Amino acid sequence: MNEQSKVEAVQHIMATLFSAQNALRALAPEFRWAGMGNLLGDYGEFVAIERYGLIKAPAGASSYDAVTAEGLTVQIKANRAAGQIGFRGEADLLLVLGVSHDGQCTEIYFGPFAKAKELARYSGRDNKHMVPVRQLLALSLAQQVQVDVEG
Repeated sequence: MNEQSKVEAVQHIMATLFSAQNALRALAPEFRWAGMGNLLGDYGEFVAIERYGLIKAPAGASSYDAVTAEGLTVQIKANRAAGQIGFRGEADLLLVLGVSHDGQCTEIYFGPFAKAKELARYSGRDNKHMVPVRQLLALSLAQQVQVDVEG
C-alpha cells in the first residue's frame, strides 16, 4: 500500500470514529463522549509524520514526537474542537494540526516552539503551558507574511 493510500485509509477510519462519537452524543447528550485524546494524538502524529516527512521519535522520547531530516525535534499536537493547545517540555518546533469531523487535517501552526511558548500561559493545575488556537493561527499568518516580504 502506498503512503497516500495508507493516509486515506486511516483518514476514513478516523471519520467513522468521529461519526460514531457524534451519534453517542446524540443518544446520550449528558455525557461528553470526548475520551479520544490519545487516539486523536496518535492520528495527528501519524498524519504529521507522513505529510511532513518527519521521523518518528524513539519510544520514551521526552518532550518531542518526531525529528526533521535536519535533526530538529518536533512536538506534534492534534486539535479537534478545543480552543487551546496544551503542551509540556521543550522542542525545536511545534506542529499543530486541526482535525475536522471527516478526519481531514489542516495546519494550524508549524514553526518555532519558543515563539508559541511566548504566547502561552502556564497552568499550574494541569502542569502545562496553554496557548489559544486563534493566537497560533495569527502567529502562523504573521510568519507567512514575513516569508512573503523577505522572499
